[in-house]
Amino acid sequence: MPAPHNAFKAALANGQPQIGCWVGIADTYAAEIAATAEFDWLLVDGEHAPNDLRSILDQVRVIEGSGSHPVARLPIGETWMIKQYLDAGVQSLLVPMVESGDHARKLVRAVQYPPHGVRGVGSALARASKFSAIPDYLPTADDQICLLVQVENRAGLAALDDILTTDVDGVFIGPADLAADMGHIGNAGHPEVEAAVLDAITRIVAAGKAAGILTLDPQMQRKCLDLGTTFLATDIDVVLFARTMRAAAKTGLALLPDQSISGTAKTDSASKYLQQLCKHWAHKAEASFDTHQGSVRFADGDSVEMAATTEGLTITAQTGPRGDLARWQQVIEAHLVRFAFREDFKIDWAG
Repeated sequence: MPAPHNAFKAALANGQPQIGCWVGIADTYAAEIAATAEFDWLLVDGEHAPNDLRSILDQVRVIEGSGSHPVARLPIGETWMIKQYLDAGVQSLLVPMVESGDHARKLVRAVQYPPHGVRGVGSALARASKFSAIPDYLPTADDQICLLVQVENRAGLAALDDILTTDVDGVFIGPADLAADMGHIGNAGHPEVEAAVLDAITRIVAAGKAAGILTLDPQMQRKCLDLGTTFLATDIDVVLFARTMRAAAKTGLALLPDQSISGTAKTDSASKYLQQLCKHWAHKAEASFDTHQGSVRFADGDSVEMAATTEGLTITAQTGPRGDLARWQQVIEAHLVRFAFREDFKIDWAG
């Protein structure tokens, strides 16, 4: 009986696009939920998520029981670490920050048994061989290991052609790190970065290797697939969870009433102060006003409505259900008092 067939590696070799998702919550239960989504592959992240080999193995196990294929990203491409991941039964590896052809060749040797490589022969006590239950594991294992390397800086791009001459199965382009290295940190969508990414994917596909990328931008996803990308991650579980939870909280809190309090201030310059306050906050909030009425609305939910009469200024301060209304009152009053420094200005907050 040979080593388990790696359907993910076979699909990449046949040019069949595989759609995946990053799994970074570092929790088996969350990984099992992700495995019900029917992505082609799920990447268990050991580089930027709080994982170790045991937690990665636990998540790989639950993903293996689904229709998705588990891929594990190592924190670094060390030979001893690769050996442990492979013996634990991880058949598809993603190695970050590969910057030269020699580095890629070293990684290829790390995933292969002698005489072609340097992987230690310990399959008798390894999960990869089902603890010696697979009699032909050793002579068949190499063919089922999928080695994917990340090129994510200018040095890696400069060495890409050399990397593509090696026996890696695919090259993953990392837009975030590449953007930072190109001087556009936090802006992977910068035209210069996008051009570099698309050029790299074109070169990878032309060399007959599988090209991969993680991007949450639908337009970029389409461009990459059109160029021949075969392993594409379209989302991240952490981002999905955070976004959905925040939206759920916002929806729930919207069921509660906003907080508000009204007050008046006697002054002959009500129109003047109303306009001053609206103009002052217009650069960072939505403000509208004329000589008689004005309103300012901030993105966090704080707002103020004002009306000027011959007797004075009427003010209504409002916040969301969980806003700090007392603080917001103080902010409004402090600004108006400053504008009215020539008189004894005071707001009577009637509630």
